[in-house]
Amino acid sequence: MSRVLFVAALLLSVSAFVTSVSQLAPAQTASTQVVFSGTGSGVFNTKTTHFGFWIWCEGASSNPYVGACNGAMYFYALGITRPVTGVVTGTKPEFVMNVHSPGTTPAVKCTLNNVAPITSGPTNTVNVACSAPSGSGASTSAVVVVTGP
Repeated sequence: MSRVLFVAALLLSVSAFVTSVSQLAPAQTASTQVVFSGTGSGVFNTKTTHFGFWIWCEGASSNPYVGACNGAMYFYALGITRPVTGVVTGTKPEFVMNVHSPGTTPAVKCTLNNVAPITSGPTNTVNVACSAPSGSGASTSAVVVVTGP
């Protein structure tokens, strides 16, 4: 019986602590998350090539990461795979990601934008225009995910 009372007292203590801490914590506001993921083809550095991207961005929010993007891009025929960072602008249903590969050679510097409307599954169009490697292309089977307000 004393073991049951001990466990009950412990659970009540933990519950009271969690309740008091949650009342002290400031309310968090929801943020918008934007993800572009897909593969496509285009002409970059005068070569026709497949390319791919997976980029996650923090959209509208009240936290310090607002607008920040991180991810990766590759250009198959050029042998380029790079991590990228950057910023996102826009509001649902159209977003623009400006990304670059900091401190890497050869560099990647691209703008990606989705075409409205956003549909579920790999059925979205994302246009890609780059100054490095120079060129453009499109993915017509991209996944575009937008969460939050």
